[in-house]
Order: sequence, then C-alpha cells, then structure tokens
Amino acid sequence: MSEPNLIPKTNRGIQTRNKLLRSAEYIFGKNGYHNSSITEITQRAGVSLGNFYTYFESKYQIFECLLWEMQSELIKLIKVRTAGIENRIEMERAGFKALFEFLKKRPYWYSLFPQAEYVDKKLHRKALEKFANSYIYRIQESIEKDEIRKLNPEILVYSFMGITNYLGMKWVLWDKEEVDDKLIDEIMDFIKFGIANQSYKED
Repeated sequence: MSEPNLIPKTNRGIQTRNKLLRSAEYIFGKNGYHNSSITEITQRAGVSLGNFYTYFESKYQIFECLLWEMQSELIKLIKVRTAGIENRIEMERAGFKALFEFLKKRPYWYSLFPQAEYVDKKLHRKALEKFANSYIYRIQESIEKDEIRKLNPEILVYSFMGITNYLGMKWVLWDKEEVDDKLIDEIMDFIKFGIANQSYKED
C-alpha cells in the first residue's frame, strides 16, 4: 500500500480535486466513513459524480488521500513552528502549540484519524507510525545530546501523543476553548517535572 499521489496537472483540476477533498473532510468527519457516500461528497463539492472518478477510484481512495494530506499538513506546520529552536523543551512546547493550532482549523482530524482503524487497520498503523518514528528519532537525538533524561524515546513519544490527543479532544473538540499559553505552560510543567511534589521522598 502506497500513499496516493494523483495531483492534477492543471489549476482547474487541482481546484476540483481540492473541492472534493474538503467536502470529504466534512462528510467523513461529520457522518463517519461507513455512513458516507460518494454522492454526498460530490453534491457538497458541486462536482459531478462522473468527475469524481477522474481524481479518485473509490470512496476508500479519497479517504486515504485525505488522511495523508492532513497528516502532511500537520507535520509541515510543526516543522515551521519549531524551525530554529535548539532547546528540546521549547521545541516540544512549540510543537504542541502548532498541533492545537492545526486542530482548531481542522477539527475533523479528530474524527478522521481514529476512523482509519475501522476502515483499514494497516493504513491506520502506517499513518501513526510514520508520524511517531520521525518524532522518536528527534527525541533520541536530544537524549544523546543530554538535553533530556535518558528514557525510552518510544515511550516518551507515544505518551506525548496520547497527552495531546486527549487534551485536544477535551479543549478543542468538545469545549471549543482557546488553547492559550497558560494551558500550554501547564502541559510543559507536567512534562518537565511529572506529578510528584518536590518535597516528596520515597521511604
């Protein structure tokens, strides 16, 4: 299974394909993959059913394209927001802030990515591991530079991903709150120092 790459050569084709993707993002995000149809996607996009098949072979393929596209945009945003930052802790802070910024603009990501597990387990795992593996590599580099404690980088990455996933779901998706610097600082305080009171001592 490879990441689809069916980019049209003309501006009109690119615009039509983007209309279909944005429509699919809304339809899949709102109704779920299995309760959505190509007809709904084309009607919302204002594109003919026949024209859909110029760009995508099936409902599955547009879902797959959408998943890779959104993940790519998230990764690019994080790279832009963390560019030039040398300190690992500050890099994590900037990365978390970028994630919440992305989720505010593209809230259906919270629906689309979990759905992938029930659409195609291999696709879901591949997308998750692609994001995690590059993250793990960067964390390992920081450990080797003695910027952070010598802990299992895989555990750190999946823990960070779990933290931001559920906090984003709570703040961005459910409560629709602004994830401001104060909230980001609370996350970073936990990541830097854990939950033990500094005066706590084991027996």
